[in-house]
Amino acid sequence: MIITITGKPCSGKGTVAKEFCKTHNFEYMCTGDMFRSYAKQFGYDNILTFQEEDPRIKQIDKLVDDNTINIGKTRSNENIVIDSRMAWHFIPNSFKVFIDVSDEIAGKRLLNANRETEQTKTLTEAINSLKSRWNIENSRYMELYQTNNLNPNNYDLIVDSSNLTPEQVMNIVYEKYLEHIKSKA
Repeated sequence: MIITITGKPCSGKGTVAKEFCKTHNFEYMCTGDMFRSYAKQFGYDNILTFQEEDPRIKQIDKLVDDNTINIGKTRSNENIVIDSRMAWHFIPNSFKVFIDVSDEIAGKRLLNANRETEQTKTLTEAINSLKSRWNIENSRYMELYQTNNLNPNNYDLIVDSSNLTPEQVMNIVYEKYLEHIKSKA
């Protein structure tokens, strides 16, 4: 079964997804890596600037989304974790996980991440950058798909990672995933 993991920027979804895959022998896929790669290809060092300024973002959304839909249709019985903002929407039969995080913790994580495409210098700048990115993405998803990422009814599991280690979050996801599979049997 496919597990789709989404969440706020810097919630730890990528770290959790990668660790989950290593620990439980799942394949890892990440649509955010695709977006960062496209941003660089088009000359943007900052993913937020790319999202704000480049009209090609909608074309890229479609390419990534079509790929995700295809994975859901052709590989639904495989052990895959997809780290993606919208995979839960495109693969409705997946186990859908949302990882939440407080703004302050997310900002601190961004400052410590040293991401080449998301550089900030202060906590306030990091928090504002993450909020702006989240709002831009959610506005785009609402326009394209008439869906709200913050609606808790979209998910099978919501975990707040603010005061948990990635391993603790991963263990919660795995435990609830097993319960989910049992309930479907």
